Amino acid sequence: MTIKIPLEKLREGIQYSLKKSEEHLVGAEVLIERNLLSGAVALIEFAIEEFGRAQALREKLRKGSEDVERSLFSSHDYKYEKAWTVLPEELKTIYEGTFDTAVLGEATLGEMALGETVSGVEKETISPRTRLDATFVNYDEHEKEWKVGVPAEKEKLEIIIKGIREHIRSF
Repeated sequence: MTIKIPLEKLREGIQYSLKKSEEHLVGAEVLIERNLLSGAVALIEFAIEEFGRAQALREKLRKGSEDVERSLFSSHDYKYEKAWTVLPEELKTIYEGTFDTAVLGEATLGEMALGETVSGVEKETISPRTRLDATFVNYDEHEKEWKVGVPAEKEKLEIIIKGIREHIRSF
């Protein structure tokens, strides 16, 4: 389903989306300075989504199409995917750590084979799901643990912010 947005309004929407993306990046920097990294992850994800909105609108403008998908206003995943058609994949990693596979039992390794890694490197990437995990408290029934944030590295978040800003400037 689509809505009609005049071409001139598409240009405005691009400008507003890029400005909002930059605002989220500023907020993320403030949180990083205070070592509130999960909050920074959430704002960076919002910045990515707004950048994705700008990208989707730019695609329509380049085609001369006024028909814009409604999902641009309702789907976090849609905007996220649009952003990564421009942003480099290496900006997705917010945490990368190692673990000793000798310490893990067979059951844990088997479970991990279904998930992220078994190579001794654990990665956390930014996504709409990560934004939720960073923002809300949740209880993991399987692990019997409360989840109150996401692992993130200050340096990686700063790299992401810098990378998004470079793409905003060159937009």
